[in-house]
Amino acid sequence: MIMLTMSKSRIKIIYLFLFVGVLTIYALDNIVIRSLVGTSLFIYVLKPLFWSGIALMIFLLPAQRYKSKLRVGHFINSWSFIFAVVYICVQFLAGLVDGLGKSPYDHSLYGIAINIFSIGATLVGREFFRSYIIHSLTKRENYRVFLSVSLFMTLLAFPVEKYLDLQGSESIVKFLAQYFLPEFSKNFLTTYLVFLRGPISSLIFLGTLETFNWMSPILPNLQWITAASVGILTPVFMFTAMQNMYEIESKQCRKEDLKKEGLASFLITILISVGIVWFAVGVFPIYPSVVVTGSMEPMIYPGDVILVKKTRDIKEIEIGDVIHFKRDRIMISHRITEIITKDGIPSYRTKGDNNNSEDIQLVKPEQIKGEIIKVVPKIGWPTMLIKSGKEIPLDEIVF
Repeated sequence: MIMLTMSKSRIKIIYLFLFVGVLTIYALDNIVIRSLVGTSLFIYVLKPLFWSGIALMIFLLPAQRYKSKLRVGHFINSWSFIFAVVYICVQFLAGLVDGLGKSPYDHSLYGIAINIFSIGATLVGREFFRSYIIHSLTKRENYRVFLSVSLFMTLLAFPVEKYLDLQGSESIVKFLAQYFLPEFSKNFLTTYLVFLRGPISSLIFLGTLETFNWMSPILPNLQWITAASVGILTPVFMFTAMQNMYEIESKQCRKEDLKKEGLASFLITILISVGIVWFAVGVFPIYPSVVVTGSMEPMIYPGDVILVKKTRDIKEIEIGDVIHFKRDRIMISHRITEIITKDGIPSYRTKGDNNNSEDIQLVKPEQIKGEIIKVVPKIGWPTMLIKSGKEIPLDEIVF
């Protein structure tokens, strides 16, 4: 960057100009230009050029001092890459539970080149803008600034149509959980990385994620609740880890304090955060599920979360057990009323405690996912909101 000195009034003008420029790009993307020049031309040519202009202008402004020194900066950049790799691994671990899908991106040489230019240029412009705003607003760890900038960048991440399509509590809750809050968590982490060492750190993190998405032929196909758990908790864990490691590396903590507080907090954060993510996506022998109907009242009410122990030996299942089983694409939790054995293979007759009659279809062993061992009341209301407006063919559906 070119070293220059400027008056405060001129800095404010540049600061305002950058905000107006970014908002103009967003407005052109969503309202005007696309309809005039075509979506492809704008996305793959004009939009990257606009963001490149923002990045170039910031590059020519006076150099900013970052929180960390150069030596520590290399450490932060290295961990930005490691965090990206860990994020990808956690996503794929969740995908092994929920399922994997074919990548929608073009993997031809032409497609890769177009993506590198269009997405890459936009990413560089956004991170240079984020860095300039952060270091213009604060020189210390100011979380109000971090939250404000992260919220602003998150709002820009979604098109206007996405917000206009939100109709009622169902779509709002699902949008917040599946898309907005994970994006906000990722933006908060990258904002902190930018604060520590400028745009290079966040570009390493986000660039690694984007490059993997462009290049990988398969990608995780996560359910909304899994996407919310992984997308929110993983960046939060990484942010906390980065705080601890930065304090260690920059020697801001005394050695005895580091052993008693920093290291302990770091390890606890790792265990709790990773454990919550893995538990939510069903990695452990026990997994959660949310009930949205009243077929098992008074044992289970709508909005309760059930803890299900995965079935390892079908011989352990007895009459009276409440099992969690899959019928077509529907998950059901009902009590076993009868075990019918034919040719040595058992089948199970089930009934909801609050239903007047037993279920018509018998449950086969391969349909059983586990046995309900615990009910946690009323913490599954977001799923209730999401499913409340949909037509459900069976009263006993569990999600």
